[in-house]
Amino acid sequence: MWKQEKAMLSVKGTFQNGVVHPNEPIEGHEGQSVIIVFLEENPTPGPATPEDSDWDKLRQLIKNCAVDTDIGDLAHQHDHYLYGMPKRES
Repeated sequence: MWKQEKAMLSVKGTFQNGVVHPNEPIEGHEGQSVIIVFLEENPTPGPATPEDSDWDKLRQLIKNCAVDTDIGDLAHQHDHYLYGMPKRES
């Protein structure tokens, strides 16, 4: 059996005295189920997420593994240095 995906409609509004008041008129959705998500106006930054610390670890690993070759055009001319091909024009 195929499950039909339903489109979601996002509407901003305010919550007062236990009732949601949309900022714009909504027609054709009477009796339909809703999900209410509360947005923080000025969210405070939380602690670093695991993803952030993983990126920091990767940056540190790259920094630790960097080798100073004194070859300024190594990235651009890597075929020349690796395989002896003629240098590419800049």
